Amino acid sequence: MTDPNLTRQDEDISAPEYIAEDLQDHHDFGNWPEVFGVLLTAFLVWLIFALNG
Repeated sequence: MTDPNLTRQDEDISAPEYIAEDLQDHHDFGNWPEVFGVLLTAFLVWLIFALNG
């Protein structure tokens, strides 16, 4: 039940193997999750100050 690949660090694998693992899930969202997170955080900070006066 122990998978030795679960404990491998990114530095322990070669670049082509790392890229293959990265592309394995077939999801590439680009920078949109980070942009959405920054916008959401800014909105929440504004909301806190707006409601607290």
